Amino acid sequence: MNEIYRKCYHSTALLTLLPLLFWSDSVLPSVFATIAATAIVAHWYIDYRQIRRKKMDDAIEGMFEAFGEKYDKTSGKELEKLEEDFYKAIVAQVIRKEEHSMVLPTVFCLCAFLFSLIFFGKFALAFGILALGIGDTSAAIAGTYFGKNKIFWNKNKSWQGFLGFFATVTIASYLFMLAFPAFALFNPIKQALLVGFAGALVESLPIIDDNFSVPLAVSAIIYYIGASI
Repeated sequence: MNEIYRKCYHSTALLTLLPLLFWSDSVLPSVFATIAATAIVAHWYIDYRQIRRKKMDDAIEGMFEAFGEKYDKTSGKELEKLEEDFYKAIVAQVIRKEEHSMVLPTVFCLCAFLFSLIFFGKFALAFGILALGIGDTSAAIAGTYFGKNKIFWNKNKSWQGFLGFFATVTIASYLFMLAFPAFALFNPIKQALLVGFAGALVESLPIIDDNFSVPLAVSAIIYYIGASI
């Protein structure tokens, strides 16, 4: 059940980025670059905290010595323990046991969003966000509760998860284009089916992190097919 909660939190956070696509085109790259840069800094601050703490301790100790004082590290250790307890409580809720980073998956998807925006534009990026934000959670739910038939090219994924991803993303993409017709780069039904299938296929592949591959691949496919029609 923790995995489902984690996925739902992940989806909600990603889908909150969709309204940004209605901002002025001139500011969007800066906005997404700032968000991605913030995630990278957070990744360093949290996931490399042992190195950070040592460097800060050494720097503070050096400052005390410069004034002829002795630095007491006891209070610093107490703060470190509080920080570590906080991270452990968060980690238990937001990452899988096999994952080692709390922030790195977010860095991957935000960088993929930024690259998609720069190279393929906001109209293609919208479907990359939808595919990851909705499909990833749908695949997890369908796979967890109904995933009995494994995909032959990836035994960690199921056909039920694949179909869950495909169905929900196809429907969501079509409804999104009905609400915002400007995002339909070609026939809405065909585009929705393509988004659903491409996202489900890429998500099922045993390759690099799907937080990076799904939005980037979906955005690229929609952009190039839309441009060729």
